[in-house]
Amino acid sequence: MVEVYYYVPQDKVENSVECGLKLSQWYEKEVQIESENKRCFCALLNPKDDMDKYKSKDYKCLKLELYPEYCFVADKSLYEIGLHNDDVMKLYIDSVMPVEEYTFGLYRLPECLITSTVIPEQISLLDKRLDSPILFNSSEELYINNVIEDFKQEYNDLNDRLLFGFLKGRATKGELEMIEKDGNSFVAFIDKKTDKAFTVRKSMW
Repeated sequence: MVEVYYYVPQDKVENSVECGLKLSQWYEKEVQIESENKRCFCALLNPKDDMDKYKSKDYKCLKLELYPEYCFVADKSLYEIGLHNDDVMKLYIDSVMPVEEYTFGLYRLPECLITSTVIPEQISLLDKRLDSPILFNSSEELYINNVIEDFKQEYNDLNDRLLFGFLKGRATKGELEMIEKDGNSFVAFIDKKTDKAFTVRKSMW
């Protein structure tokens, strides 16, 4: 069984737990899956992937235990861009895969596409204190960390590159002063409020 998470409005919780989630009632979109357009509603692989609802008093998180043949994972970040770009929407369709093939951290905003009705026996309320431990803070954080680690294998000075980009952005906004000198291997950024200095190697250029 696959364990995923789905938020419902507070006033829908009791009915959802007792009667289940009917696909005809809860489906959010139609997605091309295995060459066929299928209705589906979208769950999360981690309840913290939607922090607004995770913290909200207006929603409750349901834990769903589903048969994997009715679950597919896709990259939601591509879907949102693809609503305004056909080429990116094709990338979204190409991102759809059976849940059993998905590796955590592969997509920035993974969504679990559920293509069947969920019966009451497969639904329980998530207990944030006592329920199954979540192995990572959020899918987005795991994705970013994975991308950075991958690039570190190719670029030894990646941390300097990232730090320079961030500090230069602050300098552009006038928050920092950027100081450089020919022949020196470092660039200095001075925080105008605290006079704290940050140095970055020129080798990253």
